[in-house]
Amino acid sequence: MAFACKDPNAILPVIIDLLHQEGCTDAKAIISSLFDAGRAQLRVFVSGWNTIDGVLAYRPETRFAATTRVLVAAAHERALRDLLLAAPRGDVLLFLIAGAWTLPTLAELFDGHEVAPRPPLDDPSVHLFVGVRRGSGTLPAIADETLVQGPPLARAAPPRPAGGHTLSSAKDPIVARLRDLGNAAGRRARGQFLAEGPLLTSRALDDLPVEDLFYTSDLLRDPTGAALLECAADLSVPTYRISEGLMGLITPTRPIPDVVSAIWGRVRDVADYRPGRRAVILVTEQINNPENLGMTLRTADAAGVEAVVVAGGGADPLHRECVRAARGAVGRIPIYACANLPAWIEQLRTQGIYVVGATGNVEHALYDANLPLPLAIIVGNETEGLTSATMAACSSLIRIPMAPGQDSLNVGVAAGVILYEIVRRTWRAGE
Repeated sequence: MAFACKDPNAILPVIIDLLHQEGCTDAKAIISSLFDAGRAQLRVFVSGWNTIDGVLAYRPETRFAATTRVLVAAAHERALRDLLLAAPRGDVLLFLIAGAWTLPTLAELFDGHEVAPRPPLDDPSVHLFVGVRRGSGTLPAIADETLVQGPPLARAAPPRPAGGHTLSSAKDPIVARLRDLGNAAGRRARGQFLAEGPLLTSRALDDLPVEDLFYTSDLLRDPTGAALLECAADLSVPTYRISEGLMGLITPTRPIPDVVSAIWGRVRDVADYRPGRRAVILVTEQINNPENLGMTLRTADAAGVEAVVVAGGGADPLHRECVRAARGAVGRIPIYACANLPAWIEQLRTQGIYVVGATGNVEHALYDANLPLPLAIIVGNETEGLTSATMAACSSLIRIPMAPGQDSLNVGVAAGVILYEIVRRTWRAGE
């Protein structure tokens, strides 16, 4: 997640370096468009673990037809996502964002569009994008010329009245949308997924693009229920009261949850992913059990991986059981899908990324293995492990040492053992 920076001046060299990495020819001019307009209203957030991998800075817009001007520079996809989830809600945001690779993530999390460059914001490596955080408001129709002419705008309108609504019919279009989110095709078509229960809904309201929230009367008997609904109201997230029977149509989970939230999010194709210079990537191959996949995502999130790539068939990362087991990781950690893993491994290796497959059928143990960064770790499914084609494509294969009598681990546990060995080595190297 992103953290507020109390000293914007101290972060300037980092922003300049990140912009230069993206080929920005006049980083100081881009920075001055925010920092020279007065520091009192400037807000700066940073992302990273033991390093600063990204910076987001914003202040009220003073010239163009937007509410807030935002500068974003990030070293990789995880840092980018952390920062974008810290952007203001309900504002019309004019982004100055470094690198074309950032645009698909912007389009996922924000309702908006790219804007043609205009002087003085015309550096070829810095893209302009105007949008509103999904679930927080409606983007006004703004032509590029209108945007440039100004004046600055007020806040975006909330999407719908925020509370007090009751849904009673299974034929209601809103209920139909929720029922669609119960299957993978519906989630792909609508670009949303469901989080069930007070804990996951509360975490989603912290920073994810929540579209709306649905609850039964049982939530009102929960000590945390009133606070949850109050938080949703403060964020202008629409809330709907529904019967337990209607909730049972929306989700097959039993006992029936007393609250669910619809959240904007997609699993994009791995072709959109640009690995960072010191990336640690976790790749899962054909994990069929959604709870195992969710546990693996949670572990990857905790270990600070840059992205997770889900390859082959198997469970959908946005499945309700996966979302529940991931405990808030889904929506925050970047997740991509890969249809042809061996071919993608070859691409990684040509980019200088070392690819390690985890299997129990080799002599080379984890603690003796070479694990240079950038690095991709591949773990296989619960019964068959990695496919032969995937193992043949890897740079090397390793096994996790185990005591006699045991020859396998749960995939989430195995991923955790390997990833935290990488964390240990990285931390030791930084001492």
